[in-house]
Amino acid sequence: MKDQNVKPMYVGVDEVCADWGCSRSKGYAIIKLLSEQMHKENPKLLVIAGKINRIYYDEACGRR
Repeated sequence: MKDQNVKPMYVGVDEVCADWGCSRSKGYAIIKLLSEQMHKENPKLLVIAGKINRIYYDEACGRR
């Protein structure tokens, strides 16, 4: 049985657009920028096109 409070490890464009109030194309641009920054800080981290690591995203948005 899935826990309803558990969020996926990666944030997609829909969540980015909802958080920032932007278009899908701008959402993808934000994801790309954050992915590049994340990869630059730690090249061993896994980068998935069109998604961003939730922990990194939350830190970048000031949620942590």
